[in-house]
Amino acid sequence: MQSKANLSRKIDPNLWQLYLEVYFQPLQPLRFATHGMILSLWNPCGKVLCEKENRRLSRFWQGALQRANVPYQLLWGGDKQMQYRELSAYIKCDLTSGYQWAARLNQLGFYYVDNNQLHLYNSGDTAQSDVVADNIVSRLCFVELPKNNLAIQTKNRV
Repeated sequence: MQSKANLSRKIDPNLWQLYLEVYFQPLQPLRFATHGMILSLWNPCGKVLCEKENRRLSRFWQGALQRANVPYQLLWGGDKQMQYRELSAYIKCDLTSGYQWAARLNQLGFYYVDNNQLHLYNSGDTAQSDVVADNIVSRLCFVELPKNNLAIQTKNRV
């Protein structure tokens, strides 16, 4: 597990820029509440893992959300073409809970929907945040998912 001390820092500007270019593809019809977060269930600490490990993590965290009686909806978060995509969850919660869930899942950052406006937050540094889009709907996409996924480590790619 990553310690909180290691998470308390700025996210690299190049990675932050990639995070700002995010799009989401719901797995089922999605209803955004007034407030809620979008959090990746994969690749903690920004490290690309193999498919088996990401599946294990997503099952574990979905179970944790269910045990905590926290409703969630699944969606892909990634680039506009979904060539890089991570399984994510939309969770209805306040911003403080968003930081807590992000720290628990060892994610560097998370997205927060506030009255349809999409924000990006650094999980370990409350001073680093940005508005991604004035309307979350502008960041929804509906494309045929590519066979390969750059968010999954392959034997040839380390």
